[in-house]
Amino acid sequence: MTEGAFLVRVSEKIWGYTLSYRLQKGFKHFLVDASGDFYSFLGVDPNRHATLTDLIDFHKEEIITVSGGELLQEPCGQRDSPPDYHALFE
Repeated sequence: MTEGAFLVRVSEKIWGYTLSYRLQKGFKHFLVDASGDFYSFLGVDPNRHATLTDLIDFHKEEIITVSGGELLQEPCGQRDSPPDYHALFE
């Protein structure tokens, strides 16, 4: 995947998610706090969003950090059909 590609998965560290962001050389990982009635990046972004989708859509237009200039471009995921998480949506 190219720079700006991202993957969201359930976090093993906090009540929330981890967003992995593809850099030109490597990755950055951001924690998404979902412990309240909102979603936000821990420690890097003061904005609160009603849903995880809102957070992602917002950061397709607005950078995550000033220093890194991360802008979400293309989600990536499993290529298997159906993916291993399909039962969650049945």
